Amino acid sequence: MADFMEKTFMDRYGRSGSCRDQVYDIMKKFVTDETTGKTDFNKLELVAKANGVDLERWSHLNQGHLRMNFNNVLRGLLRRGVHVRVGDEWIRAERSA
Repeated sequence: MADFMEKTFMDRYGRSGSCRDQVYDIMKKFVTDETTGKTDFNKLELVAKANGVDLERWSHLNQGHLRMNFNNVLRGLLRRGVHVRVGDEWIRAERSA
């Protein structure tokens, strides 16, 4: 029988382990290479530069962990009222800074 935390996690995030919010959806669509299914690091860098985030702080991490941390930073920007740019799309914060 699964323990409480595992059940709670699975109920909230499912098998993907992702919260599947707007940041996840737009980032997945923009930075995932359609051929390989992996992160296109050049596109990830474009998003980082457009939003004033330096990816070097996570250079010691693998790309999956780096992308997860970066997505969390984007969520933090949105919570603080900063609009986020991903390619040609904008994710609008609920309140402006």
